[in-house]
Amino acid sequence: MSTPNLAIAHIQASQDQKEVTANAAFDALDLALTASLAVDCSAGGTISVSAADLRRHVRLVLGGAPGAGFTLELADVPRLLAMRNATDADASLTNTAGSETVDLPAGAEVMIHSGPDGIAGVGASGGGVYDFGLVAFQAPPPGAVIGKVVIPRAIVIPAYFAGARGDVDTPPAADWSIDVTRNGLSIGTITVSTTGTITFATIAGSAVPVAPGDVLRFVADARDDPPEASIAGVAVTLIAELAQ
Repeated sequence: MSTPNLAIAHIQASQDQKEVTANAAFDALDLALTASLAVDCSAGGTISVSAADLRRHVRLVLGGAPGAGFTLELADVPRLLAMRNATDADASLTNTAGSETVDLPAGAEVMIHSGPDGIAGVGASGGGVYDFGLVAFQAPPPGAVIGKVVIPRAIVIPAYFAGARGDVDTPPAADWSIDVTRNGLSIGTITVSTTGTITFATIAGSAVPVAPGDVLRFVADARDDPPEASIAGVAVTLIAELAQ
């Protein structure tokens, strides 16, 4: 016999060493209430999370670089879960019991309830979202500062600038990069290709903490023979999370 949802073994009236079963139950409850599970979503497509993993973790952190939207399918174990998407793509959360979905954008964190009746969002558990960016309509000279932001509160920029968006009216003649700096030191790059595709990368693929008063600058490609003579209408918006 075991508990109906977490499958924790019951103590039997006639068993020896009841403390062994009791201690195992305490450990299982401790994990179910506090443990986090890292879920590798690099493969993309549909990623499944087992009932056993859900019963012993209260927070799931989605990681990896799937490169495109993907689905995370949960077993239908009744659980209230914190879900964080630390990948470079938007996720759709579902479970094996129903057709409902909960959207989890890159860089976001939400609370959900998942169980035999399906899945539903019940609110956000992160500190909130903080967006900022730049617009440069004219072709900038090499190494020019084309955007500057003084951050007024503590934030965390997700790895790979997850959730960031960009657009360019006229693409460059050759790949062109923007260096993103924090207090003069590079924290990542934004690259605009000749086809107008914009890609984002943080240093070492890591999240970047930013303190109140830190100055972020967007610095144009500094090459002496830059391709920006043809580029125009660059706009970029980065997404961060307010630190707890």
